[in-house]
Amino acid sequence: MNQRNAFPRWLFYAGAAILLLLLQSLVLNRLRIWGVHPFLPPMMVAVAASWEDRQESLWAAAVFGVICDLTLHPPIPCFYTVLFTAAAFLSGLIAAHWIASVFFCAAVTSLVALLLDGAFHILILTYRGVSDLGAAALILGRELLLTLPLLPLVYFLFRPIHRRFPAD
Repeated sequence: MNQRNAFPRWLFYAGAAILLLLLQSLVLNRLRIWGVHPFLPPMMVAVAASWEDRQESLWAAAVFGVICDLTLHPPIPCFYTVLFTAAAFLSGLIAAHWIASVFFCAAVTSLVALLLDGAFHILILTYRGVSDLGAAALILGRELLLTLPLLPLVYFLFRPIHRRFPAD
């Protein structure tokens, strides 16, 4: 692993994540279709984790999760920290062992991260009695339909960083 590239690589990922979070908060959170809006953070974690070293990805996902837990409105404490760490772990496994195509791998890992986010939300909402399982699953489906088409935006923003600062 090329340790010399690690700091600037993750610094540029952080800058790209800030740009995407600005897009999320200034544009996407105001865009309501079918009562939901696109949600980029799980996809951001998955795309980066599908390319990068597993241990670095887990740390970055945990830090990003803490930041999101402090700035967003999570349904429970440490929600995003646990979610993003799990998503990074699964993305690393998928990328390392099952899928070789880079864009397809980013799409699959993004889908997994978004499904994990939705499943955690459904679990919490149904446990609290706020929503029934069918309604919560319908919301998840709507959010997936709105968020997945934005994958090229995340992918093509992160890809030059990965290419410029290779991990190996």
